[in-house]
Amino acid sequence: MPERRITRAATFDLALAAALWGGMYVVSAETFAAVPPATLSLIRLVIGVVILVLVAAARGESLGWSRAPKRPMLLAGAAVAASMLLQFGGTALTSAVEGSVVTMATPVFVLLFGRLIEGVAVPRQAWGGIALATAGVVALGLRSANLSTGGESEDAIARLIGVVMLIGAGATWALFSSFGRPVVAAVGARTAVTLCALVSIPFLAPFSAAEVTLVGINLAAASTPVTLLAIAYLGIGSTAIGWSSWYRGYAAAPPRLAAGVLFLQPLVAAALGVSVLNEAIDAGLAFGALLLLGGVALISFESSSGTKPRRVRS
Repeated sequence: MPERRITRAATFDLALAAALWGGMYVVSAETFAAVPPATLSLIRLVIGVVILVLVAAARGESLGWSRAPKRPMLLAGAAVAASMLLQFGGTALTSAVEGSVVTMATPVFVLLFGRLIEGVAVPRQAWGGIALATAGVVALGLRSANLSTGGESEDAIARLIGVVMLIGAGATWALFSSFGRPVVAAVGARTAVTLCALVSIPFLAPFSAAEVTLVGINLAAASTPVTLLAIAYLGIGSTAIGWSSWYRGYAAAPPRLAAGVLFLQPLVAAALGVSVLNEAIDAGLAFGALLLLGGVALISFESSSGTKPRRVRS
């Protein structure tokens, strides 16, 4: 396999995925009134998996089910399901901008779980990035809690719970990275993502069933052209195209490029959140975001510096 190098094709793939994911937060936040979070997560994954399977079939590619290690695939599928539930649930309680910013803490958990689960050493200076990112997350949590707002205390608690869920979404996505590594090694990145997403569907289904029973779905709102287009975007754009583009670019480029390009995600979410959803970006959100993104930048720089190019299956 060729060495991982910075190329226009890899940069475009990574940028496309990051931009699609930034838009995902805005689209999902606008869709929760029609389809609740767990059910929207399930629909998103089902559509994404169907598209990925059809693309693989059209290319004459095997899904590699027999070659994939089953226990890591099961654990990775459970992590994907948990991440999707926490991501959409947290976004429903906060905002599109907060959702995109807070889940940028994922690289922190990638380092920590890599150390705990895989025994990968954390670079000494990267601990400073972890501390800075942690301070950013704490600042965002305190901002969302907004304990001084008296009559809005229930809303403040809900927003704080949402931030905690978004942190959990980043942590479980990092768990997928660690649990799914043996699957990627066995069948390649794109096929591993397809299989793990397929396995995650049975984990999501009970939550969706309970949600539909207790909350229901606004069928009239869910069947409007705008909502159907939003659901198509989530399943086809942010899942099938986004995941495929990301892992194709990630397999071809150095990790530092992927980490840098990922900063497009909160930028796109912020631009769309302000212009489309009229979301406010106050000083507290900006301060917490700067701390968090600065820590992630430091982690990305330290974890990639001095690292030799690796050969990766795509």
